[in-house]
Amino acid sequence: MSGYFILYPSTLPKNFLRPKKTTVPLSDALGLELTEDIFASENIPPYSVSLRDGWALSSACPAVLHEEAAVVNGDEPLRLGGQSCRWINTGGYLPIGADAVYCSELGAKPESGKCVYPGENVLEAGSEWKKGDCLLRASSLVGASESALLIEAGVQLVPVYARPSVAILATGHEIMENGFSPESVRHSSNAHYLQQLFCGLGLTDVSLFFAPDNADTIADRISLLKDAYQLIVTVGGTGTGRSDMLRKAIVKAGGAPADDGAALSSSLPFVCARLGKSSLLGLPGNPLGFTALSQRLALPLVWQAFRTAPYPRRFVSVVMGFDAEAKAGDICVQLAPHGAYIVALPIQKATGRSCVFRDMRAFIPNAGGQALPAGARVQAELFFNGLLF
Repeated sequence: MSGYFILYPSTLPKNFLRPKKTTVPLSDALGLELTEDIFASENIPPYSVSLRDGWALSSACPAVLHEEAAVVNGDEPLRLGGQSCRWINTGGYLPIGADAVYCSELGAKPESGKCVYPGENVLEAGSEWKKGDCLLRASSLVGASESALLIEAGVQLVPVYARPSVAILATGHEIMENGFSPESVRHSSNAHYLQQLFCGLGLTDVSLFFAPDNADTIADRISLLKDAYQLIVTVGGTGTGRSDMLRKAIVKAGGAPADDGAALSSSLPFVCARLGKSSLLGLPGNPLGFTALSQRLALPLVWQAFRTAPYPRRFVSVVMGFDAEAKAGDICVQLAPHGAYIVALPIQKATGRSCVFRDMRAFIPNAGGQALPAGARVQAELFFNGLLF
């Protein structure tokens, strides 16, 4: 079958979007990756702690004759008098001179320390970790467990790789901002799609902007965005036709388009450039090319800017529903359940905008350019759809 869509091999310049190290409050670190080992700055717990409600006393005490004031949780340890005990609640700091907590069903006071062994119902000082112990290694992701561990250790600032800030600039005379719906214009579903994907990766600063197909206007937008965002992704205008203004706009904004890294002259066009501290990736407005390049270039690019782990990929076994020619590249397919199998069907060139977002679900990687006959079982790489699990 011919006429189906293939994404040919392409790459971005090396270090196109560099990871950026920063320090953030622990409350903002969820989902980020540590750039350094984190060590304990104090013993935890700083004092021995009661694990149960009961009476704090010395296991060596021959007789308990006195009941002293109860321990107040949060107060530093009091001293325990001879032949005495203090009532202590769970989490209270053990009095100085006590080494155990006696518990009885009715809360009865112990008669002597012989009823407990040293350390009974006690979490010893420094038993969880000691000052200087490594709590988390560099490259660890800060999840709920890690965050709880760090807050217990009193860590307030966390060294991490920063999430890149991204501006998505949709271009075209026919493109209108969301909320406006005159019959003569269209919403930029491409830009909205990419924004949702980036947010699904964990980015928190992704904004949409719009500009008509005018080199000066696009250049003005880029000039403003390059000072505020680490990455600018443009939508449309990447070709070389009379109405394609992106390359001209980049030059007017003070940048220079780089080689797009295309391995074949027939590959989909995209543009990349550096503008000061910002990087620009220009994707085509054609929804097929835009969606495919978003998955293959934009998502791994952003992931690797704040993750050292490889970009996560998910595969599923499928059956070819068509004969694929011997061409190197990623074949874009839709997936259709058929009994016990999943059948891969081709995405045809010139497929409409809405059909792309509904139907295009996976790539069939074919870097070797092998002919794949109908009925062959192959591995398909699923598109990321904004949900990590």
